[in-house]
Amino acid sequence: MRTIEASGESAKSWDAAVLAAVRAAKVKDPVGVELGRLWAELEGPRLSRFHASVKVAYRQSQRSPGRGAH
Repeated sequence: MRTIEASGESAKSWDAAVLAAVRAAKVKDPVGVELGRLWAELEGPRLSRFHASVKVAYRQSQRSPGRGAH
């Protein structure tokens, strides 16, 4: 399995920010996500914009057999 780092943001929630980061990673079939850092911007006493830095795990694609393989 391999991982790639990505980040995302959302005005709705941290969940939405994590999903945006997974989409930003642009991997074909993600299988997991490790949260690195979550933070939010403030507008007065309210959270207004959510951010997430993650590592997205995916399976390494298999190579086709080389010449001579039967």
